[in-house]
Amino acid sequence: MTDSKPDLPDNNKKYRISSKNDILSVLRVMIRNNSQSTCYFGDAGSFFPTALLDLDSQHGEMVLDYGPDEEINQQALQAEKWNVVAFPNQVKVQFSCQQIGKTEFEGRDAFLAQIPKSLLRMQKREYYRVTTPTIAPVECVIPLLEEKSPSTVEVLLQNLSCGGMAVIDSNGRGNFEEGSVYENCRITLPDIGTVNVSMRIIRVEPADTGLVHDLQSQRVNCEFVDAGENVLSLIQRYIIRLELERKRK
Repeated sequence: MTDSKPDLPDNNKKYRISSKNDILSVLRVMIRNNSQSTCYFGDAGSFFPTALLDLDSQHGEMVLDYGPDEEINQQALQAEKWNVVAFPNQVKVQFSCQQIGKTEFEGRDAFLAQIPKSLLRMQKREYYRVTTPTIAPVECVIPLLEEKSPSTVEVLLQNLSCGGMAVIDSNGRGNFEEGSVYENCRITLPDIGTVNVSMRIIRVEPADTGLVHDLQSQRVNCEFVDAGENVLSLIQRYIIRLELERKRK
């Protein structure tokens, strides 16, 4: 079985950590924070939620939480390799697992895998950004700051990363200003779910919509503010799903 690739490690060599002590330090932060992780495996993009539970640095092994679906757990045990992604302290951590087996930890089923020889650690500004579909586009509902009608504006995403997004505001309805922060913005990710984020406006510029008479539409670049690990995990799943769909075409 081949493995899915949540990111493009060969293109991210400058973010790769290979020092054993540094790797153990990052993994211990994940354990201490009880960071929610997502494990991806197989060429169909299968995944399950997990968390790093324990490290045995002497034997080079680590324990990961068992997934909630036994059928997926069994499929995962047959995979040659996993890719695990987490966001401790809003920093993206990604590593591969090999020689995966089943074990028991504190009286419950768990996975046992080798401690990775290297991992990627990426700050928010370095997150991979994906262009979102123009057919069946991703929608975001933004509550406006002032009491006016309408109280919300619906925009369409142009691109998305775990650090932020760019949206198209048709006819400039949102009257967005750089530096403003908007809370409880709802992004609907097809087949994944809805996430609520706070976002800060970074840049507002005219949008090239291809329409001759469209002089009011704006392209609004935003960064997420204090996005939770669960939100980032869902966004990451959507990004991976898009990439897998495009590779199949």
